[in-house]
Formats: sequence, structure tokens, C-alpha cells
Amino acid sequence: MKRLALVVVLLLVAAVGYRSFGSEETGTGTLTIQQPAPVVGQMVPSFTVKNSDGGTFDLTHHGVYVLTFWSTLNQGSDLSRPAFDHLARQYGGSGVTFAAVYVNSIPEERAPYVVLQDRSGRLTSLYNVKRVPRLFVVKDGEVQFVQNGYYDENGKQLEDELREILADEDKASSGGPEKSESGGGRS
Repeated sequence: MKRLALVVVLLLVAAVGYRSFGSEETGTGTLTIQQPAPVVGQMVPSFTVKNSDGGTFDLTHHGVYVLTFWSTLNQGSDLSRPAFDHLARQYGGSGVTFAAVYVNSIPEERAPYVVLQDRSGRLTSLYNVKRVPRLFVVKDGEVQFVQNGYYDENGKQLEDELREILADEDKASSGGPEKSESGGGRS
């Protein structure tokens, strides 16, 4: 009985110490885990890899890219594919480069975007992908937008983001004012 009482007292002391002397987040009883880098506003690593057609794909620090990480074994990846296909067809000719990185095998059917296979895990590691699907919109090397997981509204959010980026590019090329760096509402 004394042993049980001692264990309970030690646990209470540890809990009070944790809440009293922990960081601001842990002191409130909640813990906010940051999203894995790269996140909105950070520069991404550029890379060159072979694509599924035998050519090369370059993600550079110039241009607009939509880069998604998928698995053929993942339901969220399968569900996100139709909206991605639609947007690649719609915006592919607008100076936006679409690419899908498969973390396992690649599908047989042709796609309106670049298909990459990450056999070694190099790209998955470079972009800190812990689960799929994970999508990045990159403009001139900087992350503009990130989606983690699949939700029904992902396609609409991505399309809104692309429209905004392309409108900003049109303003910049015509000498109009640049977009402010609010970053609000981005995942």
C-alpha cells in the first residue's frame, strides 16, 4: 500500500512539474507539433531526376511547380488523382509544371503531368514526406502552398491557389503591384 501511494505521489509531482516548468505549449496541457519542413515561405531544394518516359525532370528555382507525393497503394492518393489530372490539363499550358512522385510503383495509364518514381527515397527524404498524399506548390523555389492528406476540398483549394499565383504573375509582368505577403489561409 505504501509503495502504491509513493508511485501516485511521484506521478503527481511529475505532472505538476511538467505543467509548471514545461514550455508555453506543454504548460497548457496541449502540444502543437509543427508541420514537417518545407513549409510555406521556405525555399525548397532543387533537383533533377529521370521521369517515367526516360527523360529528365528539373525542379529549379525558376517557375511554378505543383509537386505531389503519392502511392499506388494509398486511397487518399487515388482519390486526389482526378482533381490533379483536371488541374494539370487546365493549367499545364499556363506555365505551371505538374509532377507526381510515386513512392512505390507507378501506374500504367498515361497522365497529363510528369510521373516520377522515387525508388531510392531520395525525393521523399528531401521533401520530408512522412505520409502521402503530400502536395507542394512552389514558385521560384519558394513554397507557396502545402496540402497534407486528402480531403474533398483539396482540388478547389489548389485551383484557388493556382489562380492567385498566376494572377500575381500577370500583374508582375504587366508592371502592376505585387501581392502582399500575408500568407493567410494557406495550409
